[in-house]
Amino acid sequence: PMDVMEPNGRKELVALLVNMAYCEEDQLGYDPTIRLYEDGGVKEIDVYDQEGRKTHTYQCIGPIMLATRNFSRHTRCFLCVDCRDKSGEKKVVVKDAWAYATRKKDGNNTVDVRDEVVIMQKIRDKLAGNKELEGKCATLVHGGVVRIIKGDVVEEDNTDTAFGMLLPPSPSSEKREFRARRRMAMALDCVPLQNVDHVDQLIVAAADIMNVHTAIAKTCNILHSDISVNNMLITKLPENKVRGVLIDFDCAKDISKVDCKTRPERTGTYPYMRINNMEISSVKHTQLDDWESLIYVLCWPGTTGINQDDEKLFDRADGLPIEDWQGISPEKVATSKRDKLQTPDSFVTNMLAKFLKLPGYSRLRALVGVLYMKMFFNESYSSFFHGTITKAKPLLVEEEHSDEETSSPDSPVDQDEEQDDDARNPFKRRADYAENIADDLLKTLLKEREKALGRIRKRYKKEMEAPF
Repeated sequence: PMDVMEPNGRKELVALLVNMAYCEEDQLGYDPTIRLYEDGGVKEIDVYDQEGRKTHTYQCIGPIMLATRNFSRHTRCFLCVDCRDKSGEKKVVVKDAWAYATRKKDGNNTVDVRDEVVIMQKIRDKLAGNKELEGKCATLVHGGVVRIIKGDVVEEDNTDTAFGMLLPPSPSSEKREFRARRRMAMALDCVPLQNVDHVDQLIVAAADIMNVHTAIAKTCNILHSDISVNNMLITKLPENKVRGVLIDFDCAKDISKVDCKTRPERTGTYPYMRINNMEISSVKHTQLDDWESLIYVLCWPGTTGINQDDEKLFDRADGLPIEDWQGISPEKVATSKRDKLQTPDSFVTNMLAKFLKLPGYSRLRALVGVLYMKMFFNESYSSFFHGTITKAKPLLVEEEHSDEETSSPDSPVDQDEEQDDDARNPFKRRADYAENIADDLLKTLLKEREKALGRIRKRYKKEMEAPF
């Protein structure tokens, strides 16, 4: 920020205004890689393929999602078709976003270890040929950082390039976050999660998504880190079946390249964000963070309606405890989540008891209850693993010794694990056994998926046999 009350701040402001007069069009916001119709609609979009080192041009059919504000990632998605495809049948989704970038030295080169394109290339290549997971994750066609061509000069579109002339190096510039504008073409044929017809479809979708999530974590060493309603889609299939699809790897981490013990910034949507992320905790990031987010994801449709038809039956007059998770303060939202998840009784009272009394919702309520217990109160582990709040440190009681025993007043007191802060932090304890707990959670969810599929088949058969 510029402080115009200080000499340096006034100098930066004057420099900004002068430099704006000399800026090129792309630095003022014009984008030569997107062509518009006269009415302002998007006509064509260029996508640079950093693997093939060439640019592909797509004809835009229409917007899927437009950015709602000018800050943060400013993510936009468009349904497009390759201009070379005369049939117009091979549709793709083009995503354009200003994502966080982390620069790290790799020999003589500087690489972005959080590059979503590189992460999706790895997922695509590692999971290739896996029929069970086919279609359950966004598939990258090609992508890369947006490139701005100025005569013979080619520049990557990032904050350094954009601010280079506008905001020259200064004490305040060191604090600016670095973002790169990436654009990707992805093979997707999905609709939002809220398009499910009933609870059984929601259960199947959630199981599919966490199944591919686990495979990506184990096979690719990648954690998604942003499970939310917006990043969980469905593909409608014949006979009333659905397939869950996981998208958006903006916040994903390749744990073979980055330190999972650090959380440089809060990422995600508050209602679905993990407690440790909201508090920027030092507890290492594991699969359990995303399983925690899944519990929040399932609580929302459970209490407010899984689709628009059910949402219309929901009366907000009395409010819901879950609405506290929409707060503007991450610390307050984290505290609210800790309180509501701290004990089984508080979770039942604040969450499960608020699920809608509609057909099928009792099954969703039971599933969420089981997932909660297996994660936060797993009977296979001691009480130090339970709940959301670090246990209080017990007072040390001096042990009695017989007359025959001798002890030196200078000898250190033996520390029981109850005296260790990490040992009393349930999140830290669960993180040490994250893979085992996550496997148990997935096993439970896949079992419920099979039951849900059985009910879907039975419902479809009944509908087919019904007289017109």
